[in-house]
Amino acid sequence: MKPTPIIIILLSLFLYAGSAAEAKPSKKEAAQAEETALLPSRNPMAPPVYMSELPNLNEYDIFANSGWDGNWYLGYNVCWIEKIADIPKSPTGSYRKAFIGAKVGRAKTRPVEGKPSWDKEPIPGSVYIGLSSTPAWKSNARYFLVSSLDIPLEGDSMNAQEYTGEARWFWTEVPIEQVNLEGPNFIAVWSQTDYFTSRDTAPILCGGWGGKGAPVNTWLNNEIQGAPPIEPADSLKTGISVFEPAIAMKLIPEKTEQEIKVQVVEVKDGKKGTPNKTIVSSVAGDLVERAWLEFATVSEAGAYEKTGRYTYGPPWVFTLNPVTLPKDDIYVRVAVEDAWGNRGYSLPVEMEIE
Repeated sequence: MKPTPIIIILLSLFLYAGSAAEAKPSKKEAAQAEETALLPSRNPMAPPVYMSELPNLNEYDIFANSGWDGNWYLGYNVCWIEKIADIPKSPTGSYRKAFIGAKVGRAKTRPVEGKPSWDKEPIPGSVYIGLSSTPAWKSNARYFLVSSLDIPLEGDSMNAQEYTGEARWFWTEVPIEQVNLEGPNFIAVWSQTDYFTSRDTAPILCGGWGGKGAPVNTWLNNEIQGAPPIEPADSLKTGISVFEPAIAMKLIPEKTEQEIKVQVVEVKDGKKGTPNKTIVSSVAGDLVERAWLEFATVSEAGAYEKTGRYTYGPPWVFTLNPVTLPKDDIYVRVAVEDAWGNRGYSLPVEMEIE
């Protein structure tokens, strides 16, 4: 049996601590504080501009959560296509960033060799997304979207299954210059994983009920092999109208930068019987959407990699599993991202994996 890795914390952490004997504010100070509290807060930043077939991204809530999945899998042999046009003018004058994304869930699992039948792991694979002004996507118009290891898993009716939950929107940034602000944009979603060929192995794309009488702006092409179409004349195979796939574009107006403050406040032992560590952090910023752990070896301190799954809301607490890390001196930090694509990072904590 291989020895279980152990985490040794090498750096002490500076934790938040209030004074044990804070001075009581005077009546004047209390009155000033009350007056300040009544003042209007600063104006909020312009929100991201979301473009999709349905006007509300929250209306995409079928197929990839539970129940009937409609066979809407993200596969090696199927490509989902969305046409987006009529991009509005930025509320602040121009756009500084662009993202394309899809709402995905129900990644599949498989038994783990040498473990009980109920102990399963996600089937590994990747989902890709592309952006073009025509329904044809060259190699420089294709982007990695999400690993199946980060997609919520499909539940098991016979066994307890970790990491299940509601489908999530996943976004990837594309060059703003690649967005056609004056005409149509075509977004394609598919997989390069060759065994994602049915709903039994592949994740599921979310959908929503389409509007009556709306023009067909979404298509399914089931004649691909791990890559989107490259011939615009025959790429739009089957029009979709009853349901709409959860595919969208997110444009970020200028003047939406913000500093996100992140601090590791505690590192403590994880679940009993495991070598895990629990990392507690504090995050301050508007519309923070997700956070995750990153690590880098001391010898390559700038080359951080994500470890573990995303966390989508407070408490911002993470489990660090040493089995997934190199046996070396490493730095660990908390990374966060807001709705505008701004990121923040904590100071790194040095650890030794033995």
